Amino acid sequence: MARNRKKEVKLKKMLLVIWFVFIVSLTAFGFILYKKRDTVKDDLKITTRFSYQTNANQDINALIITYLNAMASCDQDTLKACVTTPDKFNDMATIQSQSKIITAYSNINCYTVRGNDDDSTIVYAVSNISIVNIESTPLDILGPYYVVKQDGKYLIDNSDLSEDVQKYMKKVNRTTDIQELYQTVKADEDKCAEQDPAFKEFLDRLNN
Repeated sequence: MARNRKKEVKLKKMLLVIWFVFIVSLTAFGFILYKKRDTVKDDLKITTRFSYQTNANQDINALIITYLNAMASCDQDTLKACVTTPDKFNDMATIQSQSKIITAYSNINCYTVRGNDDDSTIVYAVSNISIVNIESTPLDILGPYYVVKQDGKYLIDNSDLSEDVQKYMKKVNRTTDIQELYQTVKADEDKCAEQDPAFKEFLDRLNN
C-alpha cells in the first residue's frame, strides 16, 4: 500500500510539472505572437479592421470644407492656408482646369481614422459634386488626406509623406470599412449615370 501511495504521489508531481511546463510554454508563445502580431497578419494577409468616425472633429470638418470650397473656387490664398507646404500651390494651372469642371462640393461628410501618431488623422471626405453642364450631383470620395496638428491648428499634410505613413495609409485604405465607403460612392455614381445620360457621357469620356 505504501509503495502504491508513493507511486501515486510521484505521478501527481510529474503531472503538475508537465502542466507547469505546458502553461509556461503557452504563455511564452502567446507573448511572442503578440509582439509579432503585425508581421503575422501581413504574412497571413489578414487586414485589421479600422473603425472610422463620422464628422467626429468639427475643426477637421471645417478644414476639409474650407479646402474643398477653395479647390472649387480656385482660391490660392485659402488653399495655401490649409496645408503644411503652401509652395505647392504656387502653380495653380491644374487647380484652374479642375475648377472649370467641378464647380462645387456640397453635403460634405468626413470619415476619420487615427493617423500614424497621436497628432495625425486620416480623412476621407464624401461629398456631392456639381459638374459643369450636368444636372446630377453624384457622390465622390476625396482624399485620403493626412491631417496633422501644428501649433494647435489642423492642416493637410501635402508634403512628401514618409514611407511609414504611406504604408499605414495603404493599410487603412484596404480595410472593410473604407472599402464600403468606396462601394457606396460607386453605387451612387452608377445610379446617377443610369438616370442622367449627360453624366453617363461624362463618365465614359473620363474613363476613356
